[in-house]
Amino acid sequence: MAFLSAKGAPGTTTTALLCAALWPRQVLLVDADPQGGDVALRLPRADGRPVDRDRGLLSLLPLARRELLPSVLPEHAQALAGGIEVLAGLTGPQQAGAAGQLWQHLAHAFARTTDRDVLVDCGRVAPGDVHLPVVARADTAVWVVRPTVSGVVHARERIAALRPMLVSPDGRPPRVGVVLVVGPGGERDASGVRRLIERDLPGVELFGVLSNDPDGAAVFDGAPVARPERTLLVRSARPIVARIAATVGATAQQPSAAATSVPGQVEEPAARRGLAGRRSRTPQEQS
Repeated sequence: MAFLSAKGAPGTTTTALLCAALWPRQVLLVDADPQGGDVALRLPRADGRPVDRDRGLLSLLPLARRELLPSVLPEHAQALAGGIEVLAGLTGPQQAGAAGQLWQHLAHAFARTTDRDVLVDCGRVAPGDVHLPVVARADTAVWVVRPTVSGVVHARERIAALRPMLVSPDGRPPRVGVVLVVGPGGERDASGVRRLIERDLPGVELFGVLSNDPDGAAVFDGAPVARPERTLLVRSARPIVARIAATVGATAQQPSAAATSVPGQVEEPAARRGLAGRRSRTPQEQS
């Protein structure tokens, strides 16, 4: 699953982190924003130490001269606080440009990974971007959009421009959908965007509306949040994650009485494992 945006910072990284935390199967989160990944800057590792930014896509660079085996990827991953496995991203456009064939090899390795689902934060994506092969090989492309005039217009034009390019070597295009990040009182805007998608972008789904909840999202900046699984952010995310996960057949493996009837619905224990128990680090720990 590739998470991407057309312009600005609509919340792509937060959406990818949230989906990874609530995903019903084992997951690998990849920070593949060529402008510079910031997942490593937002959360500590499970052992409380800062994420090692040299271990991830950067440590995979020496392997870019040959084909990457899916079994190699976990060796370069790190466990974040909460248990999410992440491949730390590159520091900026210079490293991303120097990666060369790494993007093609990564796309191929992700497509062949079978022991976990791969969620990739691609940041902003435009025609000609170095990491476009990763998006093209995705099973599902998730566009994160704010329902502003500029946000919707840029997303509509970018989706239309990129769709013909997003075709894997086997000729299969990814499933394409939109997640709207909406603040309080934005339900009318969301309804208008839904109609626009249906009119101008046939075949593009609306995966759902995610609440713009800064207090809930603070958990992904290492801040202490009481019962994060009960925040407005997480409650609004559950049906979205279920719908995206269902596109690749990912459903809860051990349904319980707490699970709802929605296909792929995330159970309460899964949310707690992925989100609970995080706290902000002291200045001494951050250094």
